[in-house]
Amino acid sequence: MQKTKTPRVKWYGTWYEATGITAPQTHDLGAISADYDVAIMGAGLAGLSAALHLAELGAKVIVIESKEIATGASGRNGGFCSAGWAAPESRLINDVGPRHAQVLEALAIEGRDAMRARAFSPAYHAAMAKAGILNLTLSAPEGHELKAKDLSRFIKGPRYLAGHIDPVGFHFHPLNFMRLLAQDCMAAGVTLIEGHEAQCSLSPKAGYVNVTLGPTEHRFRALNIIWATGGYGDTKPPMLSRFLLPIRTFISVTAPMSTLLDEHIPTHLALGDDRRAGNYFRRLPDGRLLWGMGISAVSKPSSETIARTALADIKAHLPDLAQAMQSQEIGFDFAWSGNMAYARHFMPYVGALGPRSFALAGFGGHGMNTGFVAGRVLAQHLCGLQSEIASFDAIKKAPVYGRLGLLAAEGHYRLRRIQDRLAEYRVGGF
Repeated sequence: MQKTKTPRVKWYGTWYEATGITAPQTHDLGAISADYDVAIMGAGLAGLSAALHLAELGAKVIVIESKEIATGASGRNGGFCSAGWAAPESRLINDVGPRHAQVLEALAIEGRDAMRARAFSPAYHAAMAKAGILNLTLSAPEGHELKAKDLSRFIKGPRYLAGHIDPVGFHFHPLNFMRLLAQDCMAAGVTLIEGHEAQCSLSPKAGYVNVTLGPTEHRFRALNIIWATGGYGDTKPPMLSRFLLPIRTFISVTAPMSTLLDEHIPTHLALGDDRRAGNYFRRLPDGRLLWGMGISAVSKPSSETIARTALADIKAHLPDLAQAMQSQEIGFDFAWSGNMAYARHFMPYVGALGPRSFALAGFGGHGMNTGFVAGRVLAQHLCGLQSEIASFDAIKKAPVYGRLGLLAAEGHYRLRRIQDRLAEYRVGGF
């Protein structure tokens, strides 16, 4: 029996960072004015979308990012963009009712279309956008256009029973997209500050929020604050922290292996399956395989552990590819994790948190379309324009109970993995 070598990760960042365009030159503290209409905490997709839409509506906007643009989930995810929310449609209808669910589903489609139009535009060529996502199933073959015999044109994996192609969904380089979006924000007049934490205090009588940037003690005022800090929101207010949990997922990227991909995954579509903690994977422009997997509320594995788990996961789903990788000693050059902000009902919080304080967070693992459109909705609401904010207001705030909630979430995800495996066994016997 051949002994499996422990994968050695070559680079300790993400593939996106290694292949990214130059980050935009953001503003220094000297560019900050005394007063703003809106201050946004967090330069992820939702925050920058809100900033751009607000600026285009004539608002004076500043974005504060404690680290760098898109260092959170927005710049390190799998690079998939499709319609829908993290919550399934059936749960959405049950939670908010059919009328609001219909509005929210339409917004999810709008978000995908807006992202697609931008990603495929000439100005966003560096986003490397490619059309098409193949959605696979391991346990529910009914109702899919592609049966098992058809899938061999796309993937050589015995456990995949059926699938269907989403021709409008797409995959792309999310970090490059975010850097280009940041440039668009600044071109529209947004002040963008990186590398500073912010402390906010409300002045009820004065009607504004005081913002102090540490450690410089630089101060300014804003009429409204948007908290768009996602799964990395260490500075988000306690009122939002009570309703969101940071949930981790894992990505590995192989060394270049175009010939093997031509044989075992002969498609340039992105691929993913229908399990809650399933796989999502795609061929990258330089001939590598990006392999995304798993969900955990408590695990913090090393890059080597993520790579080792990825190899085992590929072997479980694409055994011939895994064997060829091992025989040719093809390993992983990159492996990383990323945090997603999840609510108990898998839907985001978009709207008022308190006086002059607004939430724009909790998009889970489906934020590349929904985060963008939610930014548009909140921007229109803050500018006094008609918007779909009432449908977001219908989403109830559900407490997550801190550490206890993390343990409960971990138990839920492990149970789902068992249920997925049993469902697969009943249908295919694997």
